[in-house]
Amino acid sequence: MDAASRHSRRHVLLGNGFSIAWRPDTFLYGRLLDEANFDGLTIDADAIFGLCGTSDFERVIRLLRSSAEVLGVYDSTDPAFADRLHADADCVKEALAQVLTRRHPDRVDSVTPAEYASARRFLEPFDHIFTVSYDLLLYWTLLQDEIDPPVRNDDGFRTDPNDPDADWVIWDLFSAPTQTTYYLHGGLHLFDAGAELRKLTYKRTGIPLVEQIRAAMDDGLYPRVVTEGTSEEKLAAIQHSAYLHRGLRSLATCGGALFVHGHSLDDNDAHILRAITKGKYRALYVSLHGDPTAAANLAIQRRAHALADDRDDRKPLSVAFYDADSASVWR
Repeated sequence: MDAASRHSRRHVLLGNGFSIAWRPDTFLYGRLLDEANFDGLTIDADAIFGLCGTSDFERVIRLLRSSAEVLGVYDSTDPAFADRLHADADCVKEALAQVLTRRHPDRVDSVTPAEYASARRFLEPFDHIFTVSYDLLLYWTLLQDEIDPPVRNDDGFRTDPNDPDADWVIWDLFSAPTQTTYYLHGGLHLFDAGAELRKLTYKRTGIPLVEQIRAAMDDGLYPRVVTEGTSEEKLAAIQHSAYLHRGLRSLATCGGALFVHGHSLDDNDAHILRAITKGKYRALYVSLHGDPTAAANLAIQRRAHALADDRDDRKPLSVAFYDADSASVWR
């Protein structure tokens, strides 16, 4: 993109459009809760998620399991009821695993070398890469170091000093000065292990994605992905994770130019938009797919200009738009 050369500092925020452009029929994800199949659940899924006031699968799973454990300490409790709670927890866990992996390619070689090369050319100009998608396309692309051009990539994960031969690496809380890649809503390859955040790697295991996810979940670990629907729910999840919180703060503290590719600037990511408004960016370049006068694109343009209008007059934000196809992300 020619506009990138006008700024000494350039950063990119990737939306789902980055992945959709690779295979439109593969990555048209909706809200996970709406897409999940809860066949086998003994109660209504909306009822239990509504009781928890969340669309966070992990929270519901933990509630069901802890409820079963509490019931287990009461001698008068019907053991069959506790078994039912455990079975429902397993059902919700399976629904999460299926919805996360149903359409996702299992292996890194699902993407061709030519496609990786094109994506790396797109990413090469940027100092920082932020994404709100949790699929593996960006992760896989950044791993292709043998394919030119070189791309800045430090996601903050390091070998676990307490277990250097582990199948995973862990996020280093003190990696802030060097970290350049941020998964703002988590990723399929990131797992919450309580005191640490782990990243599963194919190189260390040789195990396909679906098997890794299922095995980790069987061990009581869950993908660190923000499954909530509203911006308020997403922000609450982010504020309870040091890793996610670091990413959002980093988005808000970068300066120069921000390129927003494949993101609609919709209100369900209002926390992302606020980070842009509160940030130090001087220029905002937003991709539009298709006819700029189409209703969806006009809405994106209005929202982008609204970000500039919300800026302090002492920190003006210029706004421009570009054709998403002109970026030639995958081909």
